Order: sequence, then structure tokens, then C-alpha cells
Amino acid sequence: MSMKERIFSLFSKKREIRTTWKVEKDGRHGFLAGAAHFFPYRLTTSLRHYIRQVRVVCFEGPLDESSMGQVIRQGTEKGGNTAIYEALDPQTIEKIKDLTGDLFRPSDPFPLIFPFPSKPLDPLADYFKSLRPWMAFFQIWSNFLKQKGWKYSVDLEALKIARHLRREVVFLETIDEQIAGLEGIPVDRIVRFFQKIDQWEKWAEAHSRLYLRGDLEAMMAMSQEFPSRCPSIVEYRDPVLFDRMKGYFEKGAVMAFVGTTHIPGIQKRFQAEGYRVTQVSRKEE
Repeated sequence: MSMKERIFSLFSKKREIRTTWKVEKDGRHGFLAGAAHFFPYRLTTSLRHYIRQVRVVCFEGPLDESSMGQVIRQGTEKGGNTAIYEALDPQTIEKIKDLTGDLFRPSDPFPLIFPFPSKPLDPLADYFKSLRPWMAFFQIWSNFLKQKGWKYSVDLEALKIARHLRREVVFLETIDEQIAGLEGIPVDRIVRFFQKIDQWEKWAEAHSRLYLRGDLEAMMAMSQEFPSRCPSIVEYRDPVLFDRMKGYFEKGAVMAFVGTTHIPGIQKRFQAEGYRVTQVSRKEE
């Protein structure tokens, strides 16, 4: 790589995916990749390098607009409750409002006409009441990440490349199964994560750095506080994802993208069935 190319790479939004493992047995192999649903960098060149080598690309679940619309409907139509809001202290409530700009700031459109003291419903309380707990959390969290420039998605980028290269695309779960997992996220984990809102920026920066380094052990240790690090999202789904991708790995020439929290459990299952699992990294030319 020339000096000019190295300088461009340093400032470019493009990076290499290092959360990738080669899974091999009996002369056949595939790749298992830890995906980031939100990310501040594009991994286009690196993803294309791997996807060109396979015939089938697996993802956790559907990523089309219709499926995403179903997630939104399920997260809004059933409504939520006030448990999260009631569990938050006033300081945390104010920090959430500061984080989201004027979105949850109450306003009085008639201050001169009706100058009587009143206590209007807090828009943030109404927000939590109108959404399922997981939807209320993820909307605020994703809004925070987007404000920090996290406008890319490893999953979506990989899907676009797979379709462009005309690879077979497989979704390992239905959208209903994924929503069921979201419904199982404990409210108390969401509350605790909101209470540590001062650490969000530090966690996001650390996650980005560790992901680009491919340091799975450190990522797993750092993400213990995240709401989705719970049985309904990880432990209950690991065996399902593994069972549904295993047949493709038996044939080889496959790449499966799952959230990084699923990697340790799926790795152990492959190893238990005699597969060799080795972390790999594409060397820049």
C-alpha cells in the first residue's frame, strides 16, 4: 500500500471487519461474522472480499422495509407502561431530555391566555407509556448513536453486497421470532442502562474501537450492562441460530452474520461438533 493510500485509509470511513472466524471441517469451510447493527464506519471492501468466496449468506432475520415496518407496528400498537419512567430518578430524566434535544420538552402554547399554574403531562412519560419497553429504549439509543455519526449497518451493507453479487440469501429467524426475543428483555435492565446514561458515549467509543480490533473477549465484557445481554436475546436464540445455519456450513462456502453476542455460544457449538474455528483478518494489500 502506498503512502497516499495509507493516509486515505486513515481518514476514510471505510475499515476492515475483524470479527470474522473461519469455520472448517472435512475440507469444507465457511465464515462466521459478528455484525454491528449500528456502526460509524463502512466495511464495504472487506465484506466484499469474504462474500465473493461463498455461495450462501445467512443473516439473523429479515432486513427489508416490510419486516422493519412490522417491528415498528409491534413496538407501538400494543403500547407500553410507565414502569421505566417511574423507576427513573429526576436527574436521569433530565439527562435523557438533554440527549434527545427538544423532543421530550413540554411546551405551553397559550402562556398568556391561561397564566394559571399547571403541571402538564411530561412528554417523556407519555413516550414510555405509548411504546413497548424495548421499542422505547432502542429508539432513544439509536437516536443517540445516529447523532454520533453511527449511520451505517454491517448487516445491511453485507446484505446489499450479497444481493449485488447474486449470492443466495438466507434469514435464520422470522420477524415474529425476533420480536418475541425483544419482548423478553427485562425492564429492570433497560432502567439500569438509562441510569448509566453518562457512560453511553464512553461505551459507544469503546465498542467501535474493540470491534475494529476484533477483540471479542473485551467486547463481551464491556457489553454486560446492555439491555439485550439477556437470555431471551442471547442464550435462548444461540441454539436456534446454530441449528438453522449448521446445514449450510456442512456444505461449505457460506458466511453467516450474527450479533457479536451470539459468537461465543455458536463457536462452542461448532467446536463441540468437531469444527475448527479460527479468527481471521483480511490483510490489506
